Amino acid sequence: MIITPFAASHDSAVDTLLDTCFGPARGRRTAALLRHGAKRRDDLSFVAHVDGALAGAIQLWPLNLVGEGRHHRILLLGPLVSAPAHRNRGIGGALMDTALAAADATGERAILLIGDAPYYARWGFSAARTAHWSLPGPVDRARLLLRAPDLPPLPRIAALAPAVSPRARAA
Repeated sequence: MIITPFAASHDSAVDTLLDTCFGPARGRRTAALLRHGAKRRDDLSFVAHVDGALAGAIQLWPLNLVGEGRHHRILLLGPLVSAPAHRNRGIGGALMDTALAAADATGERAILLIGDAPYYARWGFSAARTAHWSLPGPVDRARLLLRAPDLPPLPRIAALAPAVSPRARAA
């Protein structure tokens, strides 16, 4: 397996893989609504190849968390995807390790995702601090997971929105 940084040239193949794994309705899910208008952090996003074929991908996106009179920038992790032919081979775990190490190295410590707590707990994700955060769509609160080691407490009650770039706002 070879893991490389995400590049715009990967977009089409990754979109096809995401449609295969999550279906075309994936664009209407809450995580997709959070990403809408945000610019993917290619420096923190990665793809995995096995024998030259796309085997998986992970992406991180900037979000705004606003609550208790404060504004925080956090990252949304997702989607994380592995090709069906390459599942259960550690690709998702390797992509998680790579992306989280890159985020930690740049000082990006608060990372949010929507996913299965038993899988993501090994990287320090939990729903303990997100119970009262509002999102632009429905979410199972047990799946709204945050990893924020060594950070002061984030607001208990807050709203999440994509960190839209000025160029995207003008469009």
